[in-house]
Amino acid sequence: MRTLIYCLMAGFILTFASCGTSKKATLETLEKSPADRRTVLLDELKNKASKAARKEEQQYKKEGYKNFIGDLPISKQIENAWVKTIDMNTLGYPEYIVGNAQVTAGNITAAKSQALHAAKVEIASLMTSMIASLIESSVANNEVSQGEAQTLNKHLQATKELVVADLGQVTKDLEVYRDLPNKNVQVITRLSYSSALALEASRRRMQKEMQAETQDLHNKLDKVFNLERLKPESNTNVPIAD
Repeated sequence: MRTLIYCLMAGFILTFASCGTSKKATLETLEKSPADRRTVLLDELKNKASKAARKEEQQYKKEGYKNFIGDLPISKQIENAWVKTIDMNTLGYPEYIVGNAQVTAGNITAAKSQALHAAKVEIASLMTSMIASLIESSVANNEVSQGEAQTLNKHLQATKELVVADLGQVTKDLEVYRDLPNKNVQVITRLSYSSALALEASRRRMQKEMQAETQDLHNKLDKVFNLERLKPESNTNVPIAD
């Protein structure tokens, strides 16, 4: 069950990818209607993802999971979660970073709290990987030396845990739970957070950590954060089909 959410989400992406709608077409549509992003994305998913979402909902229920009172049905939560996953900025990089967590605890309150924190940690981890790829890209373009890249990566790793506390308006897209035979409770949580805000939070932390470094390295740090170099699949640990 540890990998249930990844299997389900991967299957959902494969269903979406098989419909033949290209990322480029989606991006062009979003550029034409930037004020109505959610409607455009839901149109992309309509009829193609709804059936898969309901199927995945049945799998969750088969495993004993249920939604919390007052929350959307699981199938709708799945759809909303994947709207965030496929959403792209007009520059072509992921609009959101998404994090998943599956936590078992002695009661619902503890399980929800721990799952929320664990998903935030995953967002920070993904963000760190995204920035590391930007540093690598800067080295490949001869904008940063190998030595400077090592220094930047050192500060990046040092600020990773601190950034978790800086994550502000994190959106909870999916949250389900089940009661276990041993009286414990298991919660699965999926969060999304603005990629731009997450990267800015990391940049601020790195700048503070790098106070003793040269101004030249600070200037190069600013150049490293070139969002156009991000890969479309870099916002999630769930494999996305081409």
